[in-house]
Amino acid sequence: MSDYALKVEDLSKCFRVGAVRKGNPQTLVAQTAEAGLRALRRLSGRVSAEEKAATEHWALRDLNLEVKEGEVVGVIGHNGSGKSTLLKILSRITAPSTGRVRVRGRMASLLEVGTGFHPDLSGRENVFLNAAILGLKRAETRRRFDAIVEFSGVGRFIDTPVRNYSSGMKVRLGFAVAAHLDPDVLLIDEVLAVGDAAFQQRCLERIEQVGAAGRTILFVSHQLGAVSRLAPRSVLLNRGRIAFDGPTLTAIRHYEEHIGGFQSQQRWDDPAQAPGDDCVRLRAVQLTSDGKPLSGPVDVRRPLELRLRYEVFKAGLPILPSLHLYDFSGTPVLSAIDNHPEWHGQSRGAGVYETVAVFPGNLFNEGSFQLAVGLSTLDPFLSHAYVHHALAFSLYDPIEGDSTRGQYRGELQGYMRPALDWQTARLGA
Repeated sequence: MSDYALKVEDLSKCFRVGAVRKGNPQTLVAQTAEAGLRALRRLSGRVSAEEKAATEHWALRDLNLEVKEGEVVGVIGHNGSGKSTLLKILSRITAPSTGRVRVRGRMASLLEVGTGFHPDLSGRENVFLNAAILGLKRAETRRRFDAIVEFSGVGRFIDTPVRNYSSGMKVRLGFAVAAHLDPDVLLIDEVLAVGDAAFQQRCLERIEQVGAAGRTILFVSHQLGAVSRLAPRSVLLNRGRIAFDGPTLTAIRHYEEHIGGFQSQQRWDDPAQAPGDDCVRLRAVQLTSDGKPLSGPVDVRRPLELRLRYEVFKAGLPILPSLHLYDFSGTPVLSAIDNHPEWHGQSRGAGVYETVAVFPGNLFNEGSFQLAVGLSTLDPFLSHAYVHHALAFSLYDPIEGDSTRGQYRGELQGYMRPALDWQTARLGA
């Protein structure tokens, strides 16, 4: 017999979108009757032109997945890839269109903020309610109650109705309940996206403890560093299908190379097609780390080198290389120009040049970035070449304690976290 804790077989989920509804039914009876008539028409094959125009969106398609007892498995993918839909089906919040799910043992889930809480009940009452749903006896819940409240940090408000809780308080209490009731299978969806940094650190530590105790965990997150720390195995979803299932670092590399827009170099072998003009043209741009070409996400502790190769056709121009870094939403992160005194403002003869800009290790936060590059001249300013989407890359933090985060395990906000020179002196007893 297979020792699985969670098994998904031929699982698909379809949503109908674009359906046109005539009129504006105001009552539940009218809406129910209309839905019944539509179902009968579909079964009989008599579907209206408007209904035929309605499209189907398959959020999941033909998923097969087996998670063994005691495994911690990450689920990664871009927004809309089907991650949250999968966890909602596993949690029995929504039903699949086809296929089935098998779960052995008790299952707890933390999906959206406040999921499973009754807003009119107090935090205390919700703890006992969730425990009862999981099958725990009241005496068992009492024994664990103090630990749940202490972990959540909402002790002062435990007898306050949950509707008055902030989103951070709800997710702290929800995670505390799910992680302390000893479920056999724990499903977690983006719990690190809500709550303060101290809570996120406690979350990571608690997930590690639950996994070390032999529980099965399915962990969804966009924080690839947290996934690589917690889950030896990860499943990559793309457009509702499993694109990769295997070692987490390989899954992350596959995501960045094939789905996340990874591009570490561009070349223009034909000068006539290269970005630029009669004065100067780009010939190649490349990202390396320690001089080696990139093959996937880069450790935040490693340096990055941007290499621009360009050909000057008109001698006597002070060519000015520049770079512009953006996140994947297009928000500017930084811009920089080549101001080295040997070349800045100096005329260049005709020929091929290579300019290298070095980003030191421990400069950026983890995340995904795009690079734009340009070649220009000043006085007056004239842009000769500019490539907006020149390169794309990702940085991850292995969370091993020797990056600029030190022993801190929570989320660090912003794009930069440089290795600053910190000095401390004791001024007295």
